[in-house]
Amino acid sequence: MFYTELTFHITPHVEDIADALIAELGNLGYDSFSYTDDGFKAYIPSKDFKPEQVEEMEILSFFRSLYTITWEKAEIENQDWNKIWEENFTPILVQDRILVRAGFHPSIDNIEHEIIIDPKMSFGTGHHATTALMLENILDMKPEFKGKKVLDMGCGTGILSIMAAQAGATTLTGIDIDEWAYNNAMENIATNNVQNIRVLIGDAALLDGKERYDIILANINRNILLNDMHAYVNVLNPNGYLIMSGFYTEDIPMIRDKAESLGLKYQSHKIKDNWTAVIFHNL
Repeated sequence: MFYTELTFHITPHVEDIADALIAELGNLGYDSFSYTDDGFKAYIPSKDFKPEQVEEMEILSFFRSLYTITWEKAEIENQDWNKIWEENFTPILVQDRILVRAGFHPSIDNIEHEIIIDPKMSFGTGHHATTALMLENILDMKPEFKGKKVLDMGCGTGILSIMAAQAGATTLTGIDIDEWAYNNAMENIATNNVQNIRVLIGDAALLDGKERYDIILANINRNILLNDMHAYVNVLNPNGYLIMSGFYTEDIPMIRDKAESLGLKYQSHKIKDNWTAVIFHNL
């Protein structure tokens, strides 16, 4: 499979503008991103690339009235992807308690949690604010995860499932629509020696009510969350938690209204770089 790489340049560089464009490109099927000094790179299977979709984004037209934004494309083969990530992927620490690193990075002594992620084409390395926020929430809620059944929607690299397993969850299911993400998640699960995670290819249509969960993690994007939240709630056990990210702080009222209309109770939220993660309780 070939991927199309779009490199965006934003002058003057503002990371919030990059984040807004990334969110919109995510809705168009771009499934992986990395930041650069003056913008970011976005990736999509070449068969799905449509240049007119990019140029017709309303948010791009709006920002171009305020900033100079250009982009160019390149074709990337699968075998080049690991090299790209090795050049751009650095280890991260979350609350000085979780180390997320690639296999070629050294470990750190006396770290509470270590997750080894070789991301390839999948989203979810801990570098993006939404992934870091979700990791922080799992860390904060470790007692609630112990012995629980967890669902990870849009699991990407499998990073949240792996962290939930380390937090004590006994049974975990990851779901992602992308076959590449499935393969990458399975590799990362094996690398981290986790035995209790299964990964499925699909979307919320797989949630038929036959299996229910104590905690549901969903780090996707606002539109998918709003569209699929009813399916999540339908399989969420009483006294369970729905933890969501992938949207901006200004989207909280919309997300909260939808969740509360489905009978959930708002518990708390975290903010990082104007991205947010919200916890709801199914009382």
